[in-house]
Amino acid sequence: MLFQLGELIGNIILVILLTMIIVAVIAFLLGIIITKWLASKKDWVDSWTKAFIVNLVWLIVLIIVSWALSYAELDPLISFILALIINLIVGAIIVAKVYDKGFGSSLVFVIIVLIILFIIMIVVFIAVAIIVASIILGS
Repeated sequence: MLFQLGELIGNIILVILLTMIIVAVIAFLLGIIITKWLASKKDWVDSWTKAFIVNLVWLIVLIIVSWALSYAELDPLISFILALIINLIVGAIIVAKVYDKGFGSSLVFVIIVLIILFIIMIVVFIAVAIIVASIILGS
């Protein structure tokens, strides 16, 4: 019985880790598409390279911030808010540099991209979690 509980806990941890990795990759790819789309809507240079650079920096910052905050003994809500603020500031700086725009318009751009991405990723996270859980834990 204890062995089965340990195996179940291990499987649940595996589901969570796989879901997070898959969702991060999907978020990265969708982020590139959304960034390119919004840049074209704003009549900015809408190259795939610029969108890739912006999202790659976001991904790296997200990994570093998540790793650093995981060692800080903070409330998860506070960690989320700190990560969001850091992501907004770094994102606006990167967008301003990559697209050669002002900080204000870059910050608005980043906020719009992150809101769209956040809404889409809620649905994607739930779907991926269900799929991964059904594969690992069985139906």
